[in-house]
Amino acid sequence: MYRRNSKIVLLIVFFITAVQLYFLKDIQFDYDLRKFFPTHSEETDFFMDYSEKYEWDDDFVLLGLHNKAGIFDQKFLLKVDTLTKSLKRMAHVESVLSPTTINILRKTPFTAGVITRPYITLDQPEKYASDSARIYKRPELVDRLFAKDGKSVALLIRQTPDLSVEQCDALSKKIDALADGLQFDEIHYAGKCFSQTAYVNLVRREVGLFVGASLVMIIFFLWISYKKIWSVWMPLLVIIITVIWTLGTMAWMGEPINFISNIIPTILMIIGISNVIHLFTKYRLQVRKGHEKMEALHTAVREVGFATIFTSLTTILSFLTLTTCSIEPLMKLGIYAALGLLIAFILTYSLFPAMLILYRPAYNLAPEKMKEFWQPLLFRTYKWVLHHPKSILLATALITIGSLYGASFLKINNHIVEDLKSLDPQRIATGFFEEKFSGTRQYELAVQLQDETKSIFDLDVLLELEKLEGYMEKSLNNNYWFSPVSLIKSSNQIDHGGNAKYYALPTSQRKVDKLKKEILKNIDRSTFPKVFTKDEKEARFSGKIADIGSYVARQKNREIQAFIKSNLSSDLLKFKVTGTVHLNDLIGYNAAYNVSNGLLFCLAFVFLLISYMFRSIRMSLIAIVPNVLPLLVIAGIMGFMDVDIKITTAVIFIMSFGIAVDDSIHFMSKLKLELSKGKTMAEAVRNTYLTTGKAIVVTSLILSGGFMTLALSNFTGTYHIGLFTSLCLVFAVLADLILLPVLILKFYKE
Repeated sequence: MYRRNSKIVLLIVFFITAVQLYFLKDIQFDYDLRKFFPTHSEETDFFMDYSEKYEWDDDFVLLGLHNKAGIFDQKFLLKVDTLTKSLKRMAHVESVLSPTTINILRKTPFTAGVITRPYITLDQPEKYASDSARIYKRPELVDRLFAKDGKSVALLIRQTPDLSVEQCDALSKKIDALADGLQFDEIHYAGKCFSQTAYVNLVRREVGLFVGASLVMIIFFLWISYKKIWSVWMPLLVIIITVIWTLGTMAWMGEPINFISNIIPTILMIIGISNVIHLFTKYRLQVRKGHEKMEALHTAVREVGFATIFTSLTTILSFLTLTTCSIEPLMKLGIYAALGLLIAFILTYSLFPAMLILYRPAYNLAPEKMKEFWQPLLFRTYKWVLHHPKSILLATALITIGSLYGASFLKINNHIVEDLKSLDPQRIATGFFEEKFSGTRQYELAVQLQDETKSIFDLDVLLELEKLEGYMEKSLNNNYWFSPVSLIKSSNQIDHGGNAKYYALPTSQRKVDKLKKEILKNIDRSTFPKVFTKDEKEARFSGKIADIGSYVARQKNREIQAFIKSNLSSDLLKFKVTGTVHLNDLIGYNAAYNVSNGLLFCLAFVFLLISYMFRSIRMSLIAIVPNVLPLLVIAGIMGFMDVDIKITTAVIFIMSFGIAVDDSIHFMSKLKLELSKGKTMAEAVRNTYLTTGKAIVVTSLILSGGFMTLALSNFTGTYHIGLFTSLCLVFAVLADLILLPVLILKFYKE
């Protein structure tokens, strides 16, 4: 009967795997930062309305060109002009703002309308000196299109909104090929399409890299631990099928892989293998004792199954807590990681036993041929623990104090391309724009009139906005903001023949109204972005600043709000920071908040679980300590290393706890079983230590080594997940095998 049922299980697994492989061919890769915006959020809703009134602030490509001989070199400028004209003819390009095509707008007493002429006379190099002098007097051009050092220019390419991943990839390749063919000294790109293309390509490569590295690592540890080929391929088959089923389900549901979910295959492989190892280790131990195959399997399932159910449940719950997060990719990570772990558990107790039943290993598991170094090693370690309880407790106290001090340096912070390593082209490009121009961090401030009888172009309103503009120029180190104020100032300068001294607000409402009329007449010809609504009741301040990070940006925003409260009329105007970058800044805060809540929930679950097992609150408190301590140590290390909390590093804590607690549950479950046999506490702890110790160490080594494969990533966030989760698991196994026995023997009375 067992063999027949096992064949049925294999047939069902084969059929489902074939179906999932069919779906797997349609798996997609994505990098859409808008999906990371907080859901059901007033901030997100406000920005969506804001973007409809003006435009999306990230639908652009910023192209930086560097010329060692300087900007005003005719050969260089002609190449820039050729590139500009070719870009304008390209599909999905709506407009190109280029140094060679921008024009001086001015009025003269002899003309009724606005006349134009290029800032740069390309065919007359003898005029380049005067052209340069004129350009570097214009604040809207310097740091935007012309670098201060006089050797770099930037082109702002406005693309068609909402391009797909494929369209963005095609556009990026065309622009790159076109620019590269002109052989500039240096070419740098920034913007949504290039970032998206770079990230998607990285994600594609890294999924294969992580899976391959994890497979190599798992095979190595399985071989070292069991020394038999069948002991390697059987567990390996379980986790491979787990990954296929999970990714196949994601493809079937139309869920793409992004730079957050690309770690799901690695998570499933290294966590899923731990359940197999606990079951397999117990099975081999029973066979070694002389039990028949079915008897050994029944005993292994009975004794390990209870603990495995709870360890799997704890880990699944830890990932499911991410579904309470307001960030969609984190929610999806929680859902599909939890689904994969459930699949791994089901296959561990269906497919794996079926293979053991049907397969007859061609070697003898007699005790004399299975001598290992584990028992002597574990015995010596346990003996050392028993002889140094005070030293262990003192070291724990010192580590706790040091970790708390280090954790005090942690802060929630996020930079635009911080998730890419320093040598990545996108990171280098961002550094180029930071150094040569005003930066790549888009800053948006919404302005709303409180007084409905007013217009944004009333002189008293403009004077209030001018105060804010002056403060923001100093606070955010940006010498030019696109706003109604700069629009009127520029129009006033044009109206006075381009004289720089007239770049100022007029002194009368009559003059402002005249300028506004000219603005509305020429608005279609202007390269000035939209900065006010049709009803003239709302406006914006828009500009690019250095990538100061969300932590500093939050401080700057508070300072700006304080200035507004102290210096501007609250009855007249209302202001609100918004934009894609601002929403991305909020992601870190939301992630930290949700992960904290999830961690508290998991702690409560483990506390109740141990209380149920031992009917003792004291034992629950004892069991919690070695699971909280590794998290505290990791927080301390991150603080000392100046690693900030953001969306990727925040999930380290919930993942680490959900995985690390498994060893404690296995330890406590075995301890409960030993106590139920009438053993004293000292005997029960000793037997638990010597019997579960190997499985705990082996699974922890595999888990730690598996997560270390993520350190191969070009994403610093994924690198940190791999590094710190791996370290946390090492600290957790040390806490379980060194601290936990001391706490139980010293503080728990039978």
